[in-house]
Amino acid sequence: MRLLHFKTREVIPMGMLKELLLKEYDESMEDFHRIEVIVTELLEKTLAEGGIRPMQIAHRIKSRDSVAEKMDRKPEKYPTVKLLNDLIGFRIICYFSEQVDQMAELVRKVLVVESVSDKRKLMAPTAFGYLSLHYICSLPKDQGYPEELTDYTFEIQFRTVLQHAWAEIEHDLGYKTEFGIPLDVRREFSRVAGLLEIADEYFAEIKWRINDYVTRVRTSIQEDNADDFKLDLVTLTEFMHRSRLMTSLLDEISSITGAELMEVSPEPYLKRFDLLGIRTLGDLTSFIEEEHDHALLLARGALSMADLDTMASTVGFYYICRARLVFGDFREQDIREYFKLDENEIGASAELIERQVQIILRLRKKYDVAE
Repeated sequence: MRLLHFKTREVIPMGMLKELLLKEYDESMEDFHRIEVIVTELLEKTLAEGGIRPMQIAHRIKSRDSVAEKMDRKPEKYPTVKLLNDLIGFRIICYFSEQVDQMAELVRKVLVVESVSDKRKLMAPTAFGYLSLHYICSLPKDQGYPEELTDYTFEIQFRTVLQHAWAEIEHDLGYKTEFGIPLDVRREFSRVAGLLEIADEYFAEIKWRINDYVTRVRTSIQEDNADDFKLDLVTLTEFMHRSRLMTSLLDEISSITGAELMEVSPEPYLKRFDLLGIRTLGDLTSFIEEEHDHALLLARGALSMADLDTMASTVGFYYICRARLVFGDFREQDIREYFKLDENEIGASAELIERQVQIILRLRKKYDVAE
């Protein structure tokens, strides 16, 4: 069999064509790696600016053996390695199905999309299985990229975590076509694939509900109408950032040293507030109003001579809880139970816990708090 060589336009034997194309592959390897680096950095930057945090951006260059095998099967289709659209491949794995189209839209803005293969639309309505969105792309010629690199195409696959899991398991089991395995096994494949597809939809629904909950909590806090919300990580985080009462206390404490606030999750305080009987945002608001002056008193005593550049964004919670321990009606054993929470959370030793208890007891004596 003889074929036309892409560059020389000469008719040459197929074996020689394959040899020439593999030589072209070897000589182009540096270009492949350059494209890998450029596109990976571009994808990371584009998705970050678009507000999407993917689980993974993977990439690979097709091996020499894979290229040779592909040319053996379809020599007339690939007269040059530049026509191997998937020679350089990228896979972006996201968490939620709605992010697939969002990512694809962002990619369209920074790369030239030569063709699209949307397996979500190609699959029969009654079938289940591997779903994914594939783009064949190239670098735009008018954005300052090296001209020799803009002639190459590469593939980008967009998948969710569950779609990726299905594709990897399917590949590992060697399941290629519906005729490749017995009917009863195919039925099991369809059932599992259907469950994964439903799970993807449920995760997207859960994400939407959480986002809606965050919006409702945030709006209610800003309108001073959030007293009935139960304390959880969402309500506590939003309260820490949005409540005028809380942000005012944070400003007063941070101004003692001039330190900047460093973002820290308030999750550990959920158990502490529960132990202190604080279970709603209304309870928390009353708590801060009652202990505000005491919290500032303790903060000034501890921080006035401190040289701090940063302090945790939870410092307000730290001092109002400490104020309640010092000025509230607590027995020594109650105080000890409070600090025992550190045992599980940060691995605090019994010695450290006891030291904290004794600090609180000394402060009670200093401020003449009745036992």
